[in-house]
Amino acid sequence: MQKNMKRIISFVFLMAVLAGFCTGCDFIRASLGKPTSKDLVKISDELKAREQYLRDSVAAVRAAQAAAAGEAVQTPAAQPAAQPAAQPTAKPAEQPAAPAKPAAQPAAQATEQPLKTYYAVAGAFKNPEGVKKYVSLLQEHGLSVHLFDFKSGLTVVCLEGHDVFGEAQNDVVRLKELKLSDSDPWIYNTNQKLHK
Repeated sequence: MQKNMKRIISFVFLMAVLAGFCTGCDFIRASLGKPTSKDLVKISDELKAREQYLRDSVAAVRAAQAAAAGEAVQTPAAQPAAQPAAQPTAKPAEQPAAPAKPAAQPAAQATEQPLKTYYAVAGAFKNPEGVKKYVSLLQEHGLSVHLFDFKSGLTVVCLEGHDVFGEAQNDVVRLKELKLSDSDPWIYNTNQKLHK
């Protein structure tokens, strides 16, 4: 009787160990209250996104300070930038829908208008479809758009330009209030010659 009981206990113990190995580390980690591999990947992605956000913010502040001082510096748009997540927002009922404009029209405006010194940058894209969607979103909110093709290969979506730095700062504040993107707006000084 005692031998049978030892065999049963040994068998149960062996099955428990095998079950632990079959279900993998995530089962053990979860049972111990530790993050699983999916949780670790998510945490890593969040940390990377936060670091990029901080780098972009610091670069935008440096660019704004340099622009105020009249210096040319490396700006965030010259670096590979993450595409802003343009989230469509509900339009108020009393606001009439703006007619859809093709993406080529804002580009034509960029060549027809005289070049100003300061532009509030709303976003930078490599994908032309992203540019088109974001331009439409900005225009739906009544904003005039100006596009720059940067030497880095990015298409930079800006609001209308100004020759006074303070007016471009007002545009940056307006973009922040609208919250149309996850990235921070910044000011591009055309004297930096980052565009083609």
